[in-house]
Amino acid sequence: MTASRIPIVAGKYLAFARAAARRSLAERTVLVGRSVFLGVILFVFSRIWRVVGASAALPGIGERELVWYLALTEWTVLSTPPLFLAIEAEVRSGDVACRLVRPVGYVGAQICEAVGEASLRLAVLGPSAALFALALTGGLPADPRGLWLALPLGLVATFVAILCMAAIGLSAFWIVDTSPFFWIWQKLTFVLGGLLFPLELYPDWLQRVAHATPFPLMCWAPGRMALGFAPRQALASATEGVIWVGLLIGLLALMSRRARARLTLNGG
Repeated sequence: MTASRIPIVAGKYLAFARAAARRSLAERTVLVGRSVFLGVILFVFSRIWRVVGASAALPGIGERELVWYLALTEWTVLSTPPLFLAIEAEVRSGDVACRLVRPVGYVGAQICEAVGEASLRLAVLGPSAALFALALTGGLPADPRGLWLALPLGLVATFVAILCMAAIGLSAFWIVDTSPFFWIWQKLTFVLGGLLFPLELYPDWLQRVAHATPFPLMCWAPGRMALGFAPRQALASATEGVIWVGLLIGLLALMSRRARARLTLNGG
């Protein structure tokens, strides 16, 4: 690709992202429903932490910090669109064969659409999560500086999750129904990602297992910033995010080539 064509190609992919964001903006009921769901989750767990006693679980960390932690993890999870369903639907219907011959990459276009939708969700659910957390706890975490670091980490978390969703969706070329892969990925995100509880509560061996996977980047990394100002940890998480993004893009490129070859072999 010549340097003169890069802006043109980039503009095409950006158009996919903008179109997806506009579609999501039109679905205001869905955004409101997600915001309400986020508020319900925070309310339930704030009451659980109040009864259990957060300080006994994590010395120096109170109920307020844990509610903010959950607000950040749910913010990233609820902002990630189910990209795998869109890819699976096109594979099932055969429409993917038409999209593969377009002048823009199929996987790249799907990812850009998901990024556009996720961007709008992040912008809407972020303030909602903050308002709910403020209302339930009565204030900010003990050291609110970490919340600024959570913002870029939330973007990284969502992008890593989108790439994982794309990989799950591309598996439809081989197994058609991607639900089993998604269920496994989702449960691993809940557990190894530290969606509901900080990884600091886990046994040491399970923490090591979790940090050897990309799952903590999707939840724990931004959520951890609510427990205290940790710029070194934020930098380490961002670095890990760049590494995992590179690995996942490589995986998607390989899966895309194999999927195209499989489609051609089957006469698609």
